[in-house]
Amino acid sequence: MRNSLLFFFFLFSSCGYHLGRNDNSEIKSVEVPYVEEDMYGLLTNELIKNIANSSAMHYQSTNANYELKVKVLNSATNKIGYKYDTNNEGQRTKNIRPTEGRCSLTAEVQLINIKTREIKFGPFTVTSDSDFDYVDQDSLSDLSFIDPSGNRITVLSFSLGQLESIDSAKEAALKPLFEQLAKKIVDAISTYW
Repeated sequence: MRNSLLFFFFLFSSCGYHLGRNDNSEIKSVEVPYVEEDMYGLLTNELIKNIANSSAMHYQSTNANYELKVKVLNSATNKIGYKYDTNNEGQRTKNIRPTEGRCSLTAEVQLINIKTREIKFGPFTVTSDSDFDYVDQDSLSDLSFIDPSGNRITVLSFSLGQLESIDSAKEAALKPLFEQLAKKIVDAISTYW
């Protein structure tokens, strides 16, 4: 048994195999200045969180080797889902109303060596999307229904917070949008390294 252990030890050490050692000894510390056009700092915060959780690099607020420069190029909200409107008798009309939306965010990313100001990676663009549902605040049929007794009842008490106006729904969609975009950016850089 002892001879077989010695054999494997010499076999692995003779072919250059080393356990737990990385040949790339470069320190991959990254600082993240405030992202251009990030109105609330949410994308900046998510980038820092993803870098801090990365195994390929680590976050430093100052004196890092690299700077992750990110600029929001485009932010858009589009209507992607519709439903037919109904009249007061509950019959479908020819009018359609939007009920689903999609927020999109595109950012330009560069990884810059702070000492030499050389661009290590990029510039490249990353896009992320987040979908959301909403109700029309001005539509009586979206906010209420007629029960079997003929009484109009508001649906908001039954919605458990799932029915939101378009503004509230867009705001709720921002967090997953920024999380997804930050993850894509950090994953791209981690794959490069």
